[in-house]
Amino acid sequence: MPTVNCPIPGCDYATPDRDAAIVAALLTAHSTIHTSGQAAKVEKVKRPTIAAAGTSEEWAYFKSRWSDYVDATKITGKDKVVQLLECCDEPLRKDLTRAAGGSLTNKTEDEVLTAIKKLAVREENTMVARVTLHNMRQDRDETVGSFGACLRGQADICKFIIACPACNADVNYTDAIMRDVLTREIADSEIQLDLLGNKNQDMGLEEVFQFIEAKEAGKRSASSLLDSHTETASSSSYRKAKQAHPGPKDKQELCAYCGKKGHGRSAPARVRQTQCLAYGQKCGHCNKFHHVEDVCRTKVKQKTSQSTSSGEQEGAIFNTLCTIRDLGQSHGLPIDHHVYDDISQAWHRKRSTPQPYLNVTVRAVPEDYRALGFNLSSPSQTSAIPAMADTGCQSCLAGLKVLRRLGLRQQDLIPVTMAMHTATEGGITILGAVPLRFSGQDPLGHMVESRQLTYVTDSSDKLFLSKEVCIALGIISKSFPNLGMTQGAHQSDRAATLKEVPKRAACPCPRRQLPPPPPTKLPFPATDANREKLQQYLLDYYQSSTFNTCEHQPLPLMDSPPIKLMVDPDAEPIAHHTPVPVPLHWRDAVKADLEHDVQLGVLEPVPIGEPVTWCHRMVVCAKKDGKPRRTVDFQALNVHATRETHHTPSPFIQARSVPHGKKKTV
Repeated sequence: MPTVNCPIPGCDYATPDRDAAIVAALLTAHSTIHTSGQAAKVEKVKRPTIAAAGTSEEWAYFKSRWSDYVDATKITGKDKVVQLLECCDEPLRKDLTRAAGGSLTNKTEDEVLTAIKKLAVREENTMVARVTLHNMRQDRDETVGSFGACLRGQADICKFIIACPACNADVNYTDAIMRDVLTREIADSEIQLDLLGNKNQDMGLEEVFQFIEAKEAGKRSASSLLDSHTETASSSSYRKAKQAHPGPKDKQELCAYCGKKGHGRSAPARVRQTQCLAYGQKCGHCNKFHHVEDVCRTKVKQKTSQSTSSGEQEGAIFNTLCTIRDLGQSHGLPIDHHVYDDISQAWHRKRSTPQPYLNVTVRAVPEDYRALGFNLSSPSQTSAIPAMADTGCQSCLAGLKVLRRLGLRQQDLIPVTMAMHTATEGGITILGAVPLRFSGQDPLGHMVESRQLTYVTDSSDKLFLSKEVCIALGIISKSFPNLGMTQGAHQSDRAATLKEVPKRAACPCPRRQLPPPPPTKLPFPATDANREKLQQYLLDYYQSSTFNTCEHQPLPLMDSPPIKLMVDPDAEPIAHHTPVPVPLHWRDAVKADLEHDVQLGVLEPVPIGEPVTWCHRMVVCAKKDGKPRRTVDFQALNVHATRETHHTPSPFIQARSVPHGKKKTV
């Protein structure tokens, strides 16, 4: 066999004259020289984005991201200005062009930043930002680190700076204000009491953070110890035996956790886990676990951020479908929530899935008020608010807290005759309605928006999205509810595939659409002088369909019946579970191509737990330029497949069939 040169450009290695198998082994061993020195592929730096009607905090975050992007990409000059303009979304970019009277690419970076800030940042009085800071409160499940980051971001725009009367120097007292807000608004009242009772009352902001973090870590550790099965390890042998085998008298005592008889007053955790009804339940009085409110020994009720009046019991009205108080007669012991796993085909103890919250941009527009015959007197503002996607809700519902975040007052509500009820047929007090616009970005970076008449109540502080707005924003399909709709191959249900693909930056490509009907007439005469105009006309006409080469949007499905494989029904399925090895220098490219096809909707990952019947090997070959070409070995399937005969003339005969002096295009 003649010698074979290394396919890597610039490499002079050539194999000796040996057998084909030896030559292939030598080339494989030699390829390790090229792959061993290659560095790991670094992910590209994502360009930040900015939209109109933002806050000063969002602008400061954007400038920080932009500075990091410039340092990472090393762009300078005009390229920096072009990339800065690409950070703007389409509405903001259009407003910039209109305000400047043309392109901004010939401006400097500082001039463009000034122009963007003028249109993108909604100017507010500093007092509004300070009031917002003092109204912030830590959620019950929020860590102090996360709450501190929110406080710091809001405090940066409050301008807590004052000039010294003696030396006229600027004095920043932001840390002192943040320390006071953090001490007052932490959710855990026990940690707050420990902090206020600490002998060191001159702690700085970082010391307060460290103190609270240490207390939170200690509480988590203590909770784990209480739930463990080894909590009785330090008890005496007499007490262990008494707890393991309680006497008849002990069983008749009321349990200190659930108030029932049958398992003793202070049974260990392993006994209460199977027999005590209060194990795993949260007390509505002190918000602690493993006991009920009737036997709670906390004397002072903790302060919560939500009202506890009878009309504002959100836990009973909105968040909980039912609460089991008495199981009655049962043939077995009570159990916790269980989930059936299709893979292991068994029930597993697991908590219920969290409620479906997502962040949406909410704003009130005076035009919507005027369209309904009312006027909006208060200056409204845009705000990003976490909302619950409630498909069982027939109309959008919001609390007064949501109304205040939008800068609206109760006087801005529109009177309505609407009556609403909860899932338990309980009444909801409706104070009025407000027309709101809900918007956000889909996984491809495109904006989606819906206008809804939202009803306001004082029975909740949350925002609930109705089924109608969930359909309008693309959260669920129009056919909801329908069995098996997420398992079909419909074009509208391709979002499940997109969720498996890492989210990319906003795609500037046009929306992929079906080809429009052919044009009936030419816009320009078919002459050589108009050749470039006609070419550009065709490119623009089919820009969103035929010539759309976007690599982020899924490909549209063909409007035809599903393709069927004509395979012998009596054929025995053949599945290859051992793949053909891919050369080392092609693995990254092949992996990237596979993920790209999944994102476009060409390929679909096999769900976990689905049995494999037919499975064919992927064979990677080399193209003329040395790049990998992915092919599939269908030999096992072709044996049992019935195929139609499709004959075409050879290229030589096709070329000979063109008459002399004529041209043929394909």
